[in-house]
Amino acid sequence: MNKIILLIVLSLGLFGEDILNKSLVTVDGTSISIMFIVKFVLIFVVGFGFGWFYKNKIINSHKLDDRLSSSTKTILGNLGYYAIIFLTIITAFNSIGLDLSSLAVVAGALSVGIGFGLQTIVSNFISGIILMLEKSVKVGDYVELENGVRGTVNEIRLRATIVTTNEHIDVIVPNSNFIQNSVTNLTLNDEVLRLRIHFGVAYGTEVSKVQEVVLSEILDDATLPHMRNNPELLPRLWMVAMNSSSVDFELVLWVEGDDTRKALGIQSTYLIKIYETLNKNNIIIPFPQLDVHIKRG
Repeated sequence: MNKIILLIVLSLGLFGEDILNKSLVTVDGTSISIMFIVKFVLIFVVGFGFGWFYKNKIINSHKLDDRLSSSTKTILGNLGYYAIIFLTIITAFNSIGLDLSSLAVVAGALSVGIGFGLQTIVSNFISGIILMLEKSVKVGDYVELENGVRGTVNEIRLRATIVTTNEHIDVIVPNSNFIQNSVTNLTLNDEVLRLRIHFGVAYGTEVSKVQEVVLSEILDDATLPHMRNNPELLPRLWMVAMNSSSVDFELVLWVEGDDTRKALGIQSTYLIKIYETLNKNNIIIPFPQLDVHIKRG
């Protein structure tokens, strides 16, 4: 931005005052000159540059971390940015002597025609403000969208929200989706998540033996992620069904913090552990079998 301003200033020095103020064209009695255009562009460059600087300074400021949450900083940064842009536009038009009242009349006439085309943008804009103020979805939250996409809210803008998945793919979601559709916020009030891991054993297996060997192996393995500091949230093993070929169990455990964002990886880790534990203790894991009878005519 500094280079652009310097370039404009140097260009002004290369022209004489008469040339800069010479009228290029007249619109509704207003004379358009080189100085006229340069002043207009310079105000826009400075205003947008200052708005961008303010937004990034607020959002990325570590000094405000103790007093403001990341979502609050995002709100202040975005609202301040758009306020500066609005004032820049007003100042730029006033500086060149443009009558804003006439623009208001024109805008009023056009608003009916373009209103339907802009209703989606306006809806997303209002939804973005609601999200920032209501804080039902905040920066850093882990959410699941209606289409099944899971990810961390990386940024809330006034038109759209950026959700980054575990595959590091940025999904741009219109803000109205968070207001109109069902969204699951997995970390709204706390960062605790319950996982359910299903497996089955053969009929005839002692239920108490399955519970004993699986739970003992899990509780004794310090490398397995689950909550240990809350006695009410320790792993539990439930018998949930008796199917045609297996007795089904469900291992229920709770994880917290960053582990809430690694559900699939943690499920895989536990399934491997359960499989190894059952094999080591000679507990049969059933699988569907088909008997084919050949009848000779």
